[in-house]
Order: sequence, then structure tokens, then C-alpha cells
Amino acid sequence: MKKTTLITAFGGLLAIGLLLSACAATPTASVANTHSDSVALQTDLQYGTARGQKLLLNACLPKGRNKPTAAMILIHGGGFDSGSKDFGGMTALCSELADGGIAAFSVDYRLAPKFAYPAQVNDVTDALEWLRDPAQVAEFGIDPERIGVFGSSAGAIIASSIGTNGSGSLTGGDRVAAVVAMSPAVDLTETGLLLGDPSKMAIASILQYLGCDDFRACPNARDASPLYSVDPTDPPFYIAISKKELVPVQQGQAMALALKAVGVPVTLDVKPGERHALELLDEATRASIRQFLIDNLVNSSTRTD
Repeated sequence: MKKTTLITAFGGLLAIGLLLSACAATPTASVANTHSDSVALQTDLQYGTARGQKLLLNACLPKGRNKPTAAMILIHGGGFDSGSKDFGGMTALCSELADGGIAAFSVDYRLAPKFAYPAQVNDVTDALEWLRDPAQVAEFGIDPERIGVFGSSAGAIIASSIGTNGSGSLTGGDRVAAVVAMSPAVDLTETGLLLGDPSKMAIASILQYLGCDDFRACPNARDASPLYSVDPTDPPFYIAISKKELVPVQQGQAMALALKAVGVPVTLDVKPGERHALELLDEATRASIRQFLIDNLVNSSTRTD
């Protein structure tokens, strides 16, 4: 197992008091700029084009690194119909990860209702494959075999979908080496509605993402549900969710059970109360995620089975 420098600055990650609701995407407070002298920030880089729309990302890169670094793609929330790469704490998270030695890339993706699934998953997958192009690998100094995804709320659904897409080696193509999912809904089918008691607003948000008016007549629902795509070659997952939040806790529990059943390492971090998505990032959760990334992305050789 390859050992690299411990993430030192990740401990200060995300002193953010914002709710990344899956249904309400208007920021309720400003986020302090956490850019430091150890981080190189590049904004509004174009990673692709879809239906005539430019797809952009921000890059936060550790300075002074002599070896290729692990990388994380950050996927914002906002109920699929709002939000951006700069929204609700993504800028702070991007900079904090880079300050701790992980290159981070906060991405935009096409929004509903104009664009429905799989547009959002396809866009973030395009960003992943763009980062693995030799030109970007050299430009950003990243290790193309050690790329993970971090998703919040709506972004957690996208991250979980990418984590369970495909099979086999996690070192190339559309595969990732680790997934952090903050408040993910993983079963978007009518059956999934039995997993807890989601709000009407959450249901409306999911239907908009699926491009459907009714779960009972929604051909995209199963394909868009990460729960049904789990296989033994999937990457390690870190799932954080609250007992009484916007996303029913049963969703996170079902995903953890499915991953464990096929032997995929998973950490299920269930919190008391109603905190959702980035609100879950208290000191204890930050420490747990830090260790998860150290073990499964920074210091660990990637699973290839």
C-alpha cells in the first residue's frame, strides 16, 4: 500500500453554516473566502459543451507538490434546478481540500427542468473523463487513477450514480476511486417512496430530475437509482445522513446495506436531528471524511478487482 503525506489542513474543512437543500437552492448566508497561499485557484475552465451550453468548473490545486496528487470532483446541490460550482460552500470546500493536498474541481452541470436525467450524470462524467485526459493530468498535476467524487444533496445522487456506473477497474474511464455522499437519495422508484416519508417538495424535485410527472409512469426512475446499480467492483462509499432530515434516513441505510452485501467498503454516518447535506459537516464528520479519504484515496492503492 503506497503511503503519501498525511492531509494536514483538512481538519479545518468547511466551517459552513449553509443548508444545501434538495429543494431550496437560494444561499442563506455568504461563505468566507478560504483561499490561501498554498492553493492555486483557476475559475471558469471549460470542460465540455452540451446542447450548446458551455460546461465549466473551478480548479483548486495544491501548490508545491512534487508528485501527482489525488483529486476530488465536487458536485453541488440545489434540487437539480439551481445551484452552481460556486454555490453554497463549494468554493470553500474546493479550497480547503487543496489546502490539505487534494486537487479539487467544483463542477457545473445542466439543470432541470430544461434538462432531465441522465444529462446531469453525463456532464459530471464528462468532467471526470476530461480530467483524465493527459493534457489535464499534466496541467493540474493529478493522478488519473486516484479521482473521487463528493456530492451534496442533489449532487449526492449524481455522485452515487457515478460511483455505481460501470464495473471493473476504478483507475480510468468513467470510474472513480471513492465516493462521499452527503444526504443521498438512492432509490428514485415508486418502491423507493416507501423508504421513509419524503416531503412533497423532495418528491417534486426528484420527478423534475427524472423528467416525469408521476413515479408510476417514469421509465427513467430505476436507471437513475444508484441502489440498483451496485456491484462488487464499486468504490468505497462514505454516506452521511440525518435521522429526521429532508432525505429519509432509510435511503442511506438501504445503500449501505446494498454495498455491504456485495463486499464494497462503506461507512454509514447517521446523525441525530434534521441537518441536511453540508450541514452535516461538523467537526466529527469532517474528521471521519478526512480519514476516509486518507485511507481510500490519498494513501491507498486503488481497487482493481
